[in-house]
Amino acid sequence: MTSALVTQIIRISRNVVDLERSTLFYRDRLGFQLSGPAFYMDRLLAAGLALGACNVKVQRLSLGNEELELVEAGPNARPYPSPSTSADLAFQHLALRCANIDTALKRLYREDSISARPKAISRSPDSYPAPVRLPDSSGGVTAFKFRDPDCHPLELLQPAAEGGQSEVRAGIDHTAISVSSAPSSMAFYTASLGLIMSAYQTNSGSEQGLLDDLDHPVVDVVSLQTASDASPHLELLAYRHPVASATHARAEATDIVSDRIVIQCSDVSRLATNLGMASRLIRAPSGELSFLFQDPDGHIFWAIE
Repeated sequence: MTSALVTQIIRISRNVVDLERSTLFYRDRLGFQLSGPAFYMDRLLAAGLALGACNVKVQRLSLGNEELELVEAGPNARPYPSPSTSADLAFQHLALRCANIDTALKRLYREDSISARPKAISRSPDSYPAPVRLPDSSGGVTAFKFRDPDCHPLELLQPAAEGGQSEVRAGIDHTAISVSSAPSSMAFYTASLGLIMSAYQTNSGSEQGLLDDLDHPVVDVVSLQTASDASPHLELLAYRHPVASATHARAEATDIVSDRIVIQCSDVSRLATNLGMASRLIRAPSGELSFLFQDPDGHIFWAIE
């Protein structure tokens, strides 16, 4: 195991076309709060992250103890690929933990909001947008998948009731990414990043199909925790059926589909060296070291100390 352990997933950094539109959606329909005023990313840092050396506007939002970063890519950014499903290797969603999914859904589809309406993925057997309760063998959670104004997938997640459970803390539970091979990805994340596998299960059946809007899906689901065991954690989705498509996997950093998983690392220089990327280290004006890299399937990580 590498000594350059990933200690925490700090935030998810997400490209959007219109910062004001997306900020309103996440605040009004999902309950996120501003972490502070919007700001412009340092130009040298933006260039190092392949976002261009122009004025890149950023807004950070919090839900509970977790944070989301919205980065304005502008109207000329390449849009989210369509059609796309959770089996595509470009897929990455945020799962938002809630105490009562019915209450969360009412807020999500509230009629008094001027923000953009969500686009449902999950449906009932009669094709209406609806949450789905997975069987106990698949975790027993109740979930609803949908898309934000830029077509980024999200999930409302009500954990399965457990004995003595009385309170569920709202927040970002995990970010899930589709991968081509569960064993290969597990080897990369455990050996190179020091993540720890906490669960492995295979989901299938009609409920999974309704949740994903896919016919007869079979998916291996692997949960990986950081050294601190803090939320959010990383979830790998390896679809056996349908076969994952790599058509849109290798996206550019400025594409709307290109989420960045921002990770805190105990030794950024060592991690960059281990991955053969020491030349890509970026030093921010504050002196902080960071660098951008991709996993074997093209998902983007931003490592900082």
